[in-house]
Order: sequence, then C-alpha cells, then structure tokens
Amino acid sequence: MSQSRNQTSLAKSSTQDLATKPSWANEIVQRYGGFQQFSNRFSYARMNDIVKNPIDCFRRDSPSLVRIDITYGDEASATWLYDVLQGMFLFLGVNNDKFKREQVYDLARTITSQYKTLKVAEILLFVSRFKAGKYGRFYGGDSYALAVTEAMSQFMVERENYYAEIERERTEKRIAESKKKAITFEEYKRMKEAKGESVSDTLKEMYENG
Repeated sequence: MSQSRNQTSLAKSSTQDLATKPSWANEIVQRYGGFQQFSNRFSYARMNDIVKNPIDCFRRDSPSLVRIDITYGDEASATWLYDVLQGMFLFLGVNNDKFKREQVYDLARTITSQYKTLKVAEILLFVSRFKAGKYGRFYGGDSYALAVTEAMSQFMVERENYYAEIERERTEKRIAESKKKAITFEEYKRMKEAKGESVSDTLKEMYENG
C-alpha cells in the first residue's frame, strides 16, 4: 500500500470498531481525535514544543507505538513516524534521491516494530537529539538507516537511566510521605499511657530502630 493510500485508510478507519478495542483506545481517540488529528498533535512541526523539557517526555502520558496501532489501525505508528523522519532527513539535507521514500517508510516500520513500547513523545525526543548531533555526526552515504537505528540503541540506554531516576524520585517521595504519617515514640507513649498501659525501654528501642 502506498503512503498516501495508507494515510487515507487510517483517516477513515481511525475511530471505527472502538467497541471491540481496549478502553484506553477510546480514551486516546477522545483525547486526540482521529488519526489525522493525532498526527497533527505530535507532528514534526510541533516537536520542539513537545521536547522542551526532556524528562517530561518520559513522564508524560503520551500513547505508545503499539497502542497507536491498536487504536488507529495496523501500521498507524509507522505512518506517523514516516512523516517525522521525512522532516528530520530534510533538515539533514537528505533528499529522496539519496534515500527514497520507500526506504524511509521501511525505516519507520523497523523502528515501530522493534520499539513498540516507546511513547510518541519519547520518539520525538530521540529525533530532536539526533538532529542536534547528540549521537555523533551524521555522515549519511549508504548507511542512513543504520545511523538512525544505532543512535536509537544509544537513546534506549538514556531512556533506561531516566526511568531509573524517575523511580528513585518516586521512592524517595513515598519514604518522605511515610515519615510524615508516622508518629514519634513520645506520641506513641502518651497514647499508651492514656489507656493505662506502660511502655518498656525494650519497646522504645524496637520502635525507634524499627
């Protein structure tokens, strides 16, 4: 199927048969609209605004590639990513004579099949960093696709580190909240004494070391 035909098909079927899909698919459509509206929301043109704060791209509740395919139809994520990659290659000075449209779409399909759990905001962050030369200089030649996929492997390491940091922050927050809710031994002692119960030194040590 050609790229234009695929886009037309997705545009027509993006909101059909939602009753047979997971509840989150309906939530995606309610939030972003049909496939074309979704593509516009996460377009290459809007990338800079979306990736302004990198860690938000990992925290933000943007849909994953696999959920896009389930919601809008087979290869919906590849169709969206094709347009994003076309914008990136245009920025890098790679025209369709050097790297044909079919090759760009094949690259999009490769990425969306290998990294299904990536969120669309994360993909845009990767593209932004690739453009900025974060993964080395882009020489092109006969290895355009390989340069992108190798850079994606580096990005996945960065992503893992970001998620580890996010989880560390969540753990520290949970511990801090638990400490706020905990009562001191003196408060505990007063509660026990008010009931006419005594508190031993051993219990005090166990409580404070607990």
